[in-house]
Amino acid sequence: MYSKKQFAALEAMCRELAALARKEMEYSLMEYWLAEAEEWKQFRQSDPFKERIANRSNDLAETSNA
Repeated sequence: MYSKKQFAALEAMCRELAALARKEMEYSLMEYWLAEAEEWKQFRQSDPFKERIANRSNDLAETSNA
């Protein structure tokens, strides 16, 4: 699992790519990178314990279906 610092770095990278796309007038690409940045921001701000519970629930569901 990523640390909050790693999520922040990924968010910053996506925002930089969005700024570059905007400068080059690639607006659909800009929107994509902004959406990616928001997703990393949400991961960074989420409670990791809740995420682990959700991931564990998915793992259990997958193994019971096998």
